[in-house]
Amino acid sequence: MKLFVLSALLLSGLAATAQTAPTFTSTCQERNDNRQKLFCETRDLTLPAPAGQPLTIDASTNGSINVKAWDGPDVRVRARVTAWADTEAEAKAHAAAIRIGTAGNKLSATISDGEGRAAVSYEVFVPRRTALALTTQNGSIHLVGVQSAITFSAQNGSVSLADLGGQVTGKAINGSLSIRLSGSQWQGSGLDVETVNGSIKWELPADYSAQLSTSTTNGSLKTTLPQSDPKSHKHEVKAVLGKGGPSIKAVTTNGSVVVRQG
Repeated sequence: MKLFVLSALLLSGLAATAQTAPTFTSTCQERNDNRQKLFCETRDLTLPAPAGQPLTIDASTNGSINVKAWDGPDVRVRARVTAWADTEAEAKAHAAAIRIGTAGNKLSATISDGEGRAAVSYEVFVPRRTALALTTQNGSIHLVGVQSAITFSAQNGSVSLADLGGQVTGKAINGSLSIRLSGSQWQGSGLDVETVNGSIKWELPADYSAQLSTSTTNGSLKTTLPQSDPKSHKHEVKAVLGKGGPSIKAVTTNGSVVVRQG
């Protein structure tokens, strides 16, 4: 009987571990839309969670960044390495020359061969309170569930922010912003993001409390929020939602703004 109980406990513990372990979704099953030969591979890494400084992820090698929070103690990374050339052998050689560096709490790739004909994207699971500094040149940024100090910069790519908290600041140059909030109030210092050439889409719970500020210089604005605030007009909304709270702000220069609550 004792053996049975012990076995059951062990199996239960293994099942719980399996349930909480992160599952990567990045694969190399992608279409090749150009005439060159494509080679793709994934590389999985495990890093210690940074202490006292942010985890820096630099995807300036034509790649995207997808960061998700999880309840584990370390950082799990899947790097998707893609290279293309006139022949499959050349593409494979270009990929083999790419090195993924992790020194100094910085995740980045070095391409010593085939510069301009390769890309490295990252899917990363981090402990929920991990501070982040993210950079892309030609790629998107997706963030889900992290509650920490976060900065980002995207040159040519969209940015998606979902279920975040902490202090989040960042800028996209040529890309849209998608902001999905959860809970009843922002947990942390606030949100302050912008895009130059891109639209903004907000999704807020019906009972959300915050000090909301959003605007566009050269674009339309549509919202389901009450329009009784005298500071609201066709290009800007400033509103105290519910009981108020931290400031959440997103602005665009050349793009539309849509705010949906409910």
